[in-house]
Amino acid sequence: MKYLFLSSLVFLSMSFAFSQVELNKDPKAKKVLDALAKKTKSYNSLRIKFDYLVENKQNGLKENHTGYAFLQAKKYKIIIPGTEIFSDGKTVWTYMKESNEITITEPGPDEESIFNPAKLFTIYETGYKYLLIGEEQTEKKIFNVIDLFPEKSSESPYSKIRIRVDKIENEIYSVETYGKSGLNHFLTVSEIKPDIKISEQLFIFDEKKFPKGIEIIDMRF
Repeated sequence: MKYLFLSSLVFLSMSFAFSQVELNKDPKAKKVLDALAKKTKSYNSLRIKFDYLVENKQNGLKENHTGYAFLQAKKYKIIIPGTEIFSDGKTVWTYMKESNEITITEPGPDEESIFNPAKLFTIYETGYKYLLIGEEQTEKKIFNVIDLFPEKSSESPYSKIRIRVDKIENEIYSVETYGKSGLNHFLTVSEIKPDIKISEQLFIFDEKKFPKGIEIIDMRF
């Protein structure tokens, strides 16, 4: 339960649920998502600070943490308490501090994962229906609220993904994933820093940088 990803809450009425069935891909939602993707792709790199809640509906457990995500094209690194997840765009390394082990995988191009921020801004492009639910407003900002629903529900681990996008800045504010297993993730972005200098070594596993005796579990074969 030391995993991440994603945040905040709006009620989905039955009328909206019915609308999303009939409306396959809402053009208003697409306009917002396209603007978000375009702005994100214009950056050479991103550092995102976020707060997140992991909720297990089956046993009632909740965990709150703060983390960081570094993104450069398809490469990324996520740092959360006790866990680091990083990728060079092909291979993914997941380090668990408590057990001092690192797992190596090579997810397929269509594999869904909330732990891949490289796909977060473009996940809507394939495999999802989407609907602009409406707007939410705080004292300082207005957000467009969009729900995404998997087109092939039986093949997705999620029943719904909800995204909030800053209406003025075209920047992501929060993401919520609702898992079919009862494991939900709520993430809220507290800071975005674009075009920062990032070393390529941040996205590559170097055994010398980890504690001695680390167990390596290679699941690529």
